[in-house]
Amino acid sequence: AVVIVDPYSTGCLVAQEMSKRGYHILALWTHGFSESMKTHVPTSCENLTYYAQVTEVPNDLLETERVVQQAANPFEIVACLAGGEAGVDFADALSEQLGVRTNGTDIPNRRDKKLQQELIRDKGMRSVRQAGGTKFQDVEEFLRTEEYPVVLKPVESAG
Repeated sequence: AVVIVDPYSTGCLVAQEMSKRGYHILALWTHGFSESMKTHVPTSCENLTYYAQVTEVPNDLLETERVVQQAANPFEIVACLAGGEAGVDFADALSEQLGVRTNGTDIPNRRDKKLQQELIRDKGMRSVRQAGGTKFQDVEEFLRTEEYPVVLKPVESAG
């Protein structure tokens, strides 16, 4: 079985692909995830069904793991993936707890896009040229020397 945390929008496509590969899909909704957001499903995923759907037990990773394991029974959980931006941090924590392949929780503020790029660059992978800051002066030199157009993104969120 594969756990997809907050499988909404394009996260449904991740769930659908795992399903096509023969895995049973568990949708794990983080506590407080909006019911209306759960309806954000691409047309291509309208017929996607989940083996089970469960909700995070607030502030209790061990109990959430128990609920997920029980819902997956009799299947072994082989992966835990984020289905959307809202589920990234919890997917990291749960995958670590489940003992499956994980990004882990030891990277501070892992959802920070600038940090993500620095981490992959440090591992020898291609990454974007970038600058970051909280005021214009922090990025001014970069903007003066970089070819246009440039992309401006918040460090966190799906933007």
